[in-house]
Amino acid sequence: METIATSSVLKPVSESRLKYLELRAKELEESIQYAGSLQRSILPNEKLFKNAFDDAFVMFKPKDIVSGDFYWIATYGNDVYIAVGDCTGHGVPGAMVNIAGNTILKQIIRQKDVSSPSDIISLLDKELVALFNDNLTVGQTYDGMDIAFCKFNLKTKKASFCGAGRPLVLVRDGQLIEFKKGPSSVGYNDLVVKEFPTIEIELKKGDQFYLFSDGYTDQFGGENIKKFNRRRFRNLLLSLEEMRMEDQKEELELSLENWKGKYEQIDDVCVIGVRV
Repeated sequence: METIATSSVLKPVSESRLKYLELRAKELEESIQYAGSLQRSILPNEKLFKNAFDDAFVMFKPKDIVSGDFYWIATYGNDVYIAVGDCTGHGVPGAMVNIAGNTILKQIIRQKDVSSPSDIISLLDKELVALFNDNLTVGQTYDGMDIAFCKFNLKTKKASFCGAGRPLVLVRDGQLIEFKKGPSSVGYNDLVVKEFPTIEIELKKGDQFYLFSDGYTDQFGGENIKKFNRRRFRNLLLSLEEMRMEDQKEELELSLENWKGKYEQIDDVCVIGVRV
């Protein structure tokens, strides 16, 4: 007997169901837009960086409405603390870790006898792990962040750096110096004992420091659709040394757009530059 193959036919969505879905999509978009405005409201004004240093810029380009990257600044006496954090994921999940990290840092910096970047990052690590895991009944979250954290004292001409998963770049007198990232990131990982070493730096007038997430260097583009990569990024920073910081920001934005071309932005992008 000959059999006739039949295929299922998708039924059209009713008009009432379609309107319901459109309404839910609009409500969700409005909620995310509002979350994005709340997130931006807790990020420091770029003027704070320009007031603390001889010159500075902040380049911040979220992939989505909300971001997993954040930048941060605080002053305590003669010390100026700045940081760039790159949280797990991007979009809404990254933004939740972002806000938690930003808030915890503000609390830590107010504590007495906590001024070393390594001590601050160690406390941030413990607080972040506890925040996402203490109340779990099953399993463990794997949320965390990479962060470049610096302390500057412009009176003593000294700085210190702790890189939990992120490096620091210094451009000085036509030379580029990269301070490597530490072995541990903030948040959950499999290490029993984490290391957050501090690197001490003697400052020289005109030094230019750059803290950044991996969004810029990981962006795909160019003729062969490759990552921008760290070597190309370092060479770009070195070529901008003689420019004002605001002009450097414009060049960084232009270079990223030219590299990206028709391809979409794949991650959040955050770069801070300061001149002492």
